[in-house]
Amino acid sequence: MKKITFILAILICFFICQPYQIAYASNFFWAKVYSDNVLFYAQPNKESAMFVIPKSYFVKITAEQEGFFQVQYKDLVGFVKKDEVSPMNGTPVTPYFVETFRVFLPSGAGLYPSTKMLEDNQILTIPYLYENLIYYGSLEGQTAVPDKSNLWHYCKYGSSDYGYVYSAFVDKLSSPPINNEEFEPVEVSFAKTQVTPLSQSALAFIIIGVSIPTLIVLYLLVKPNLSTQPHKQKSKYKTRKKRDYFEFDPSDLG
Repeated sequence: MKKITFILAILICFFICQPYQIAYASNFFWAKVYSDNVLFYAQPNKESAMFVIPKSYFVKITAEQEGFFQVQYKDLVGFVKKDEVSPMNGTPVTPYFVETFRVFLPSGAGLYPSTKMLEDNQILTIPYLYENLIYYGSLEGQTAVPDKSNLWHYCKYGSSDYGYVYSAFVDKLSSPPINNEEFEPVEVSFAKTQVTPLSQSALAFIIIGVSIPTLIVLYLLVKPNLSTQPHKQKSKYKTRKKRDYFEFDPSDLG
């Protein structure tokens, strides 16, 4: 019983000494792309542009740096310029333009790390009629075929290969429809996590909720030891009291 009381006292002291709960601040914001030329950057600088984000869709802002927001678009993490997107107080149903396209070149189409068709810089060759290339956005680059477009599509092939495909070698890519979702504009602020005290009633419920199961578990652990402990038996024989004198019979003197 002393052990149970001791453990219960420790639990109560633990909760009394920590009467706080954490209030989490928002750790991301959605921002809408209103312009036709909002670039997604790999790094917070103008030299690392990857593609133009489809107009009217959204990026998820997760942090901010000087002049840039760190954002997520689909499964990519990168950056956009702060003055090119509009943070909003809401969660869009369709934040990204979801589309795939197909390679129709009989010899297949190359996947490249940049918007230039360099043979020694090719990542791999996408097979003929492969039609599950996941589209992210487009970027102007080399006009690889005379009198054709200079547009390259940034995409994902398979589960882990990313790069550019020359637009003249692909089809079945529709124009992004306008996303009409709108929310109230909001000022982006990544506040630090705040700590607020628990109310006395909440603290009492926590203590009771922890103490009762603890007592039940301890009882179940101690009960087997109590039932198997041998009982002390009283002795059947009485101990004769010692005497400090000798008794004799007077008839022995005759």
